[in-house]
Parts: sequence; structure tokens; C-alpha cells
Amino acid sequence: MLDSEIKKSVRKSSVVMDGALSPVFESLGGYIATASATPEVFSQESIQKDIRTSFGRDGLNLNKIGTHPDFEHLAETDEQENHYICSLFLDIKNSTRLTFLYELHEVVAIKNTILKAAAEAVRAMDGHVHRFMGDALLAFFGGKSQDKDDSIVNAINCVSVLESLMTGTIIPVLEQRYAQSPKADYLGFRIGLDYGGEDDVLWASYGFRGVYEVTPTSFYVDVAAKLQSIAGKNKSMLGRSIMEEIDLPDSYTKIRTRTQTNIHGEKETVPFPNLPKTYSDREGVVHTYRVRELLHAKYRDLLPFSTELKESHPNSGVVSCSGITFKCYTVDAGTISEYPSVSRALEKMVQLKFKVHFDKDVYANQKFPLELKLTKQNHGREAQLKNQRGMFPITGKTIIRDRGFQTGFFLGDTHEHLDSTAYRGLHTMEAVVTDADRKVIFRDIIGVYIK
Repeated sequence: MLDSEIKKSVRKSSVVMDGALSPVFESLGGYIATASATPEVFSQESIQKDIRTSFGRDGLNLNKIGTHPDFEHLAETDEQENHYICSLFLDIKNSTRLTFLYELHEVVAIKNTILKAAAEAVRAMDGHVHRFMGDALLAFFGGKSQDKDDSIVNAINCVSVLESLMTGTIIPVLEQRYAQSPKADYLGFRIGLDYGGEDDVLWASYGFRGVYEVTPTSFYVDVAAKLQSIAGKNKSMLGRSIMEEIDLPDSYTKIRTRTQTNIHGEKETVPFPNLPKTYSDREGVVHTYRVRELLHAKYRDLLPFSTELKESHPNSGVVSCSGITFKCYTVDAGTISEYPSVSRALEKMVQLKFKVHFDKDVYANQKFPLELKLTKQNHGREAQLKNQRGMFPITGKTIIRDRGFQTGFFLGDTHEHLDSTAYRGLHTMEAVVTDADRKVIFRDIIGVYIK
């Protein structure tokens, strides 16, 4: 059983993702507290199920670790096949030092907790875990039956989900359970992520009969590990290829920096916009490779989790308010379906309906009148070519207190805005509600990926 302090930590970390995540972290805490825990104690399916529910996905991804199922036919053959893939490489930072701080069975428990949770997050986002490598995990996103843009979206979302899961719950609970001193801060992770296109990735079987591995060969696969190696603690690095392929806005990334001492003995911050190493091709042309750090605090606000959960993370811009929800729906031939934020890439010319709902609690507890503002922000090259890149205020609406809220028939009040998909890339709609004192009582943002 958990001791009282661990129980408190697990409860505190169990912020609800759409009302579902508490069981995940209760079971996770149980696993962490027991160095010799059995697989039954750690509820792998709970992590995957709750993440998939938030992203509007049914069922579970039950692919096993190892060869990607779409390329198993290449095993122990000389056949080769080109196919795109996104590669994610996660490493446990400071893992080597753990053997000097803990008993070996405790090191196993710490590493296994992180890697198993990471593996389930990958599978929850329709990724495939290729292998564990001691203190690291290599995973792929994409396949023959998967849309390329959705695979890229899944990979980027997975990186953000992993950061939220690791920093919000897993690492804090592990540190509390195994800390050697009150200020211990050993555990962390680093992630590298990139995309290789159809002509840049070759799948083949390495080895010989009985000792083989089917794996992709590509600069963009190898570079994921190099990106991980230059990431800071609890940070993620993205390669140029994946950013350009999905036209990810620069505002969700930043140039990696490092503090170093100059020739005058002074500390200075130095930017590193490219991989530290350059590469020469067969013709002797030297290539540099642009890399960026994902701005976790900003991208995390786009995840389709509850405003309460997102607000709980450091540096979040989200403000939750009991009784106010903000959702997006697609409208197709009269059929309305919820579109969880950044959950998948939509085709162009899809009609969207954004809804802000105020229920009875808002009318009972807030200072009216309220002011609702929706702001659209378009990004990307296609929007720029049409002079449609930038921020566009959509509506400013004053909401008067409806005295009918005191009756049992009051169902709340919903305000809608119709829009449509038009330009490739990631675009956002933000909802902000202020009260009579002009205090922001609610802020949430929905991201829409467009093919």
C-alpha cells in the first residue's frame, strides 16, 4: 500500500482529464510505491484508455513492442520498401547516476515506470513502440493504413502528452517516493522527434536467420536520437522536416539556447538554431539542419484536456471556470460531430461550429454582465499567400444575467460561431470571458490542423 505522503501526492496529481484520469494515477502510484510490483499493479490500459477518450478515439492500440506490423513481411528477406515514418526517441535523463543513488531493484522500478508509461502514451496516440534500449524508447508514427498528416499530428501530440504526463504526475511521484534529500531533482526525460518522407526512408531486415530486426534506414530516423541528445531536461527537440511538412507555426517552437563562458570569462546565452554537427554529401556539399525546441507550455494548452487540468500546469495561459465550456464541432450534411482540439487533420472546406456554453453555476456565481470574445489566428504559408495570416477578432458579445437560471428548466446559454477550414497547417480559436470587473474568468484555446 502507499504510505500517506505518497497517497497525498497521487491525489494531488490526479487532476481529471474529462473526469477520467484519477484511476490512472492511483494505479500508477501503487506501482511506484512497490519496487517489486507485478504488471497487474500498473494499469497500462488505464493510461491509454483515458488519453484516447480525450482525443475522441475508441478501443485500445494493442500492437506489441517490436517489428512494425506493416513491415513484418520483410523479416529475414532481402526485400526493401520505401515508406514515410515519424521517429520519436525518448531518453531518461541522469539514468546512469541512479545506480549510485538507489538499490538496483529500485532503479529497475524507476526506469520501468517511466518507460511503460511512455509506451502507453505512444500507443494511445496510435504510435508503435519499436524497442526499449535500457533507459530509452524508440517509437514510430505512421503506417500503410494511416494518413500521413494524422501520423505527424499524432507524433507531435504524443510529445506534448508525454511532457504533461511525466512532469505533472509520474516524475513528481517518483521523486517523492525515491528522493535521497528534500531537494533531490534527478529524474527527467529528453525527446527527439522528426519525419522522413516516402523517398527518404527505406525499410529492410537487418541481420540473418534467427537474429534479425526489421527497421527503417534514414537520416530522419537517426536524427531523432541526436535531437534527443541535445534536448534539455524535460524538453523536446523537433527537426526541420517534421516542422515543414505540417507547417508548424514558429510561435510554438523556439531556438535552443545554452549558457556558456566566453573568452572574457563572462556568462552568455548562445543560440543553437541547427544541429551541432554538419554533414557533407557525396558531392562535398555541406548541410546544416535546422532544429527547434517545442514550447511545451504553449502547445500543451491546445491539448483536448479539461481546462482544470491544463490550468494546473506551470505557465499555462488557460483559465478554468466552473460552468463554462468551449468546444468545436464539424458539420457534414447536417451531422454534427465533436472535434477534440488538435486531434486530427481535417480536409479543407469542412464547416466548423464553435460553441461556448454557460450553465446554471455561471449565472449563480459570476458578476454580470460578462463579455465573450472569440479570436481566430491563422498560421502558415497558404494563409500568408491569401493575406489571411494573423489574428482576427471574431466576436465581442455582452451577456446579461438571465433570471431564468433560478428555475428548474434553465439549461444554460450557448453562443455559437460558424467557420470553415481553408489553409494548410495549425490554426487556433481562442475564447475569453471577462466579468463585470473586466477580470478574465475563463480562457481556452482550440487548435485545428488542416491538410
